[in-house]
Amino acid sequence: MLTVSAVVVFLAAEAGLIWKGGLKWWHAAICNIAALYFAATAAGPSVYGGLESAAEMVSHIRF
Repeated sequence: MLTVSAVVVFLAAEAGLIWKGGLKWWHAAICNIAALYFAATAAGPSVYGGLESAAEMVSHIRF
């Protein structure tokens, strides 16, 4: 079984969007700062739970 951290997946997606998708690096930086801010608030556990359940649903898909 392959386990990949969500941070690694998000960084890879962000790098792809910067290099090939035309995303400005400072837009990505603002999104990262906002994500860190929201992770530190009371909404953090709710977002984590949503991502965890989404990851569980995707893990059950057979390719």
